Amino acid sequence: MKRQVNMWYASRTWPNGSSRTTPTREALGVEEVKRQRWLENLGDSSATDITKTGTRQFQTEQIPKNMSQTRSERNEPTISVVIPVYEQPQLLAEALESVNEQTVDDIEVIVVDDASDTDFKPIVDRHGDRVRLLRHAENRGAAEARNTGIDAAHGEYVAFLDADDRWTPTKLEKQLEVFKRDDADLGLVYTGFVQYQLDGTEWERYPDARGDIYREELVRDRVHPTSTVMVRLECLKRAGGFDPSLPSRQDYDLWIRIAEHYEVDYVDEILVDKREQPDSISKDFDSRIEGDLAVFEKVKDRAADLGMVTRSRIFSYHHHVIGRDYGSNGKRWKALQHLGLAIIRYPFRPISWAMFVITLFGIDRNGPLLTFAKQFIR
Repeated sequence: MKRQVNMWYASRTWPNGSSRTTPTREALGVEEVKRQRWLENLGDSSATDITKTGTRQFQTEQIPKNMSQTRSERNEPTISVVIPVYEQPQLLAEALESVNEQTVDDIEVIVVDDASDTDFKPIVDRHGDRVRLLRHAENRGAAEARNTGIDAAHGEYVAFLDADDRWTPTKLEKQLEVFKRDDADLGLVYTGFVQYQLDGTEWERYPDARGDIYREELVRDRVHPTSTVMVRLECLKRAGGFDPSLPSRQDYDLWIRIAEHYEVDYVDEILVDKREQPDSISKDFDSRIEGDLAVFEKVKDRAADLGMVTRSRIFSYHHHVIGRDYGSNGKRWKALQHLGLAIIRYPFRPISWAMFVITLFGIDRNGPLLTFAKQFIR
């Protein structure tokens, strides 16, 4: 059962056969309330506190006097690119170069330095006025850095780029084309990506979920990592931004909140290069497990009104993810506990059985055989 929202609704059918009742643009009042726009004096007082649900309340500003002006007449870019960064100046330089190579010109770039010791100003200054550098006085994490960028965004759309990733030149153009051929029901567009691992291996992932994916997203994350995503700014304002109280999986949590109210689509191409780093959150299994558990609690609340079979599938997959990460962290018995619950909840997922056997017999998941097999089952 969908959560009730006091809006007018319109029905829509997607290519995959799914349909959804979604709010019309008139109901959303796009031009009735404009979001906060500011360029400087960015600090802890720039936005209100995170609520206990983890949604950020963004402030609004005065309604512009001449709403008939186009974005270009108001000197507002179409796309805001938000890049959070902590140290690693060379990676930031490469990320900015990939933005500079985009085939779309109508963009602004907001680099948010999360209290690094490095001075990024010389790097940013090489790219002219369309790149702004904002700085946190203290380290607050990538989620808060992205939220700071959202606060400062002027564009109709926001695209996120991690400093250690790169875009292919047509990435923004192709996502914008998807938005332009659609209407206000569409909130998020993502792309495929290639992941380069520290051990020299690489693997690709193509998108496969579009339309009303809310229930699918509760089962597991169908939207790809942050650097693949472009979102309407109004959707981010409504959904509340990234939840900095989560130690990991902040992106998945936000995609769920966006999918609850908006449709999702994708560009079926590999348009992002993701490069694993030694200090990546994916290697911090304690934080990953804490994030897994915290997000699972949120998902449980959302799934309370769903049918028993759907809830079982949702709970099963989250137990699978938690068990997998416990196994990666060397906590074998906790891993077996959650993998066992995954099988009990939904015994028709072969990967949970395989992971249970691998964990039970202590098979090295990073050995050559399983490393090879992972490329075909991701």
